[in-house]
Amino acid sequence: MSSIALAALPWVDLLPCDRQQGWSCLGVGLFFLGVAAVVGFLVSWLALRLAGVRPAWQVAATAALLLWLAGELGDRAGAWTLPDALLPFVTAAVFALAAALTAPRPLLWRPRIALLVALALCWPLSALLGGHRADEGLRDEIAGAGVPLYAPDVAGYRIRTPLASKPGRWFGFTLLPDRPGADADDPNHWAVRVTVQPVGPTFRPPVCDALDLGSTVRAEGCEQVAPDTWRRVGPYVVFYFVRRGDHLVVMSADGRNNTEADLRALASTLAERDPHYFVR
Repeated sequence: MSSIALAALPWVDLLPCDRQQGWSCLGVGLFFLGVAAVVGFLVSWLALRLAGVRPAWQVAATAALLLWLAGELGDRAGAWTLPDALLPFVTAAVFALAAALTAPRPLLWRPRIALLVALALCWPLSALLGGHRADEGLRDEIAGAGVPLYAPDVAGYRIRTPLASKPGRWFGFTLLPDRPGADADDPNHWAVRVTVQPVGPTFRPPVCDALDLGSTVRAEGCEQVAPDTWRRVGPYVVFYFVRRGDHLVVMSADGRNNTEADLRALASTLAERDPHYFVR
């Protein structure tokens, strides 16, 4: 509880980090985290001693470890922060659990083992829950992109980094070729970038102004290669512009690792997809 009280103080006003010579904001933050941990342990140990708990230091140390573990599990699971009103009850429950784990009575060894096994299982389960919550959040973000979710048939590719920009009303993702030699750590040279956006007033072929994952592209001299489909071949990057009604799909890739035949095949399979299509 003392750590919580220290964290609640207005340290920004009391000790602004930008005024400390030789200290960054991160350094000041880490310093006070350390201070809060030490003070919290000492105050907990003293309170337990006064309450007649023995050995007090074991209970305090175990409670500190359990509180840290609870915070880590909450972060991994993507859980909401507990309301301040519940913190005293949660802290009391953690200290009671710590006292049970460190009690010197040998009859408690079976419940202790069961509890330790349950805590060990919580680690992978929290990661699964956190991944599920993150995927659901990403699906909701994609569904609210404000543009149709056009995408090609991704057979032979892996969808990477889908993102939606609500202020700019565009949606994009990258496709990494799923073939030998494709370097997943070098997407700039291997990935195909796909961006869905409203048709802008400056998109007037042969001037194909558009967005490429948020970056403005001024593609002068783009040529029509199919109905509602244009391309521009640069020194390194090949662009394909595919119009679907009031929306435009831009595909771009490094022409040295992705052939025009690959891009044209992708463009021919563009269709509206479900948000689950992009999160697998």
